[in-house]
Amino acid sequence: MVSIEVLFFDLGGTLITLVSGQRAQWIEGAKDSLSEFANKGFRLGLISNTGSLTRQELIDDLLPTDFPVGLFEGDLIILSSEVGVEKPALQIFARAVDAAGTLPGRCLFCTEEVAHALACQTMGMHSIWLRPGLIETLADELPAA
Repeated sequence: MVSIEVLFFDLGGTLITLVSGQRAQWIEGAKDSLSEFANKGFRLGLISNTGSLTRQELIDDLLPTDFPVGLFEGDLIILSSEVGVEKPALQIFARAVDAAGTLPGRCLFCTEEVAHALACQTMGMHSIWLRPGLIETLADELPAA
């Protein structure tokens, strides 16, 4: 059995639903599941395509006001606007693995985008195609880190 240490998540479509001109809304079960993952001992990170948004703009203007940024390790928040490359480019996944300081096979990327799930696998990461509303299922099935 594979020992997963780090869970990386996409934002839009995986944890939140983006609504033009408004703050994002949580996808059902996502907020509680993040807390459960942290309580199980997983390190949490984000890998997200953010256009030209800065980290502060993302937090201040886009994410739900109760988004638990503190659950995520700062170095594991990989935003395309900061690193200059977007998913599904392999470089963004390599950057995430480097930041985690562990083997790619100890990282799991959760996303609703099949192309992104496949791309990170070429880096040796694990991935799961997480359709909206199914994050609670993942929280129930992943053993503690």
